[in-house]
Amino acid sequence: VDYAAMVGTARRALPFRHLDLIRRSLASARDLDLSLEIENANRRWAGVLCIRRTGDRDWGLFAEMPFEKRAKVFWARSLQNCKERSSHSVQTNWDCHVHMDLPARFVNHSCNANLGVRDNELGAFDFFAMRPISLGEELTWDYEAAEYQSISIPTCLCDSPQCRKEIKGFKHNGNIIKKQYGEYFANYLRSPPPA
Repeated sequence: VDYAAMVGTARRALPFRHLDLIRRSLASARDLDLSLEIENANRRWAGVLCIRRTGDRDWGLFAEMPFEKRAKVFWARSLQNCKERSSHSVQTNWDCHVHMDLPARFVNHSCNANLGVRDNELGAFDFFAMRPISLGEELTWDYEAAEYQSISIPTCLCDSPQCRKEIKGFKHNGNIIKKQYGEYFANYLRSPPPA
């Protein structure tokens, strides 16, 4: 639903005093859309993973079963290619950012992530366990394993002992990413950037 277009249309058609009511209604509609999207994702992945609130980072993804090291935990698909990167887009190639579906969109970052990524045929990534993962554990991935130069989240909140404090991107921390995740990072980062 294009909420911005609806507000623009309403702005031209209605007196100013009605705009606040429309904005609140549209915000409620977005919240309802998100609630339904989360509910559907949780239903699809029931018994495997669950999206729920975290104490400090809004939403997160949690394991509903244990996973062995190197097990494929879940997959994501691209919903949309983006001309411009955004705080919710993920880089999948030198010139491509995508919006991924749920549950992938709510996987939080960690500098010591328990998930690694591999490109998939759905235009996004498959997520693999980098170590054994326990029932109820939050699932995290290292955003620098896909972003060449990160701009959306400059300060890291992971609090892991290996925290790099800033999320700069593979350009700055590629050697760390390769050492930490082995083959589990975006394919395009295996070749040099285009000139």
